[in-house]
Amino acid sequence: MFDREVRRRELVDMAVSLAVLTLGFSISLSGRGIAGGINWAKVIYLLPYTAFVLLFAFLGHELAHRQVARRLGYYAMYQADYTLLPLAVIFPLLFGFIFAAPGAVVISPFRLYGRGDERRDVFFISAAGPLSNIAFAVLGIALFETIASQFWWFFAYINAWLALFNLLPIPPLDGSKMMRTNPAMWLPIIAVAALLVLWLW
Repeated sequence: MFDREVRRRELVDMAVSLAVLTLGFSISLSGRGIAGGINWAKVIYLLPYTAFVLLFAFLGHELAHRQVARRLGYYAMYQADYTLLPLAVIFPLLFGFIFAAPGAVVISPFRLYGRGDERRDVFFISAAGPLSNIAFAVLGIALFETIASQFWWFFAYINAWLALFNLLPIPPLDGSKMMRTNPAMWLPIIAVAALLVLWLW
């Protein structure tokens, strides 16, 4: 019963986070905030496209963290931050840009099974999210080059930017943990993310 309730709560947290982020991103792409004007028709038009992109860019990122942690023997689950989550809509409404801290994958501080190296585990778990975004960005570029649809450019661009942002060596971002535990591996990964952003720019 407890496990079923925990899984249900995680699904609710993921669904709420995805819905709020979708609205926030759509508003930020449709104007310059309340003072500068918001095109609400464009917001509604963008909602399904933004939801599809964030299904990969956001949920793919968080699920990558969770699954790698579980494979390494840790208990891990996504938890929404209901204190900071509303900022994902408030900032686009007021200022026209998005600032989002929707939540994070919470990982137990001890292993449930197996043995391993803590520094290695922290690096792999932290890297999983940005690497998933890099993979989706490359997929988006390939589809854009093949189909020549602006949607796939947008798909690639959002994933590339999220990868680069999360790889910055600023706590509590993934990049700070990666640089602390394995700077030699962190450097080429953030370089790839930066090159993808520059190429798409």
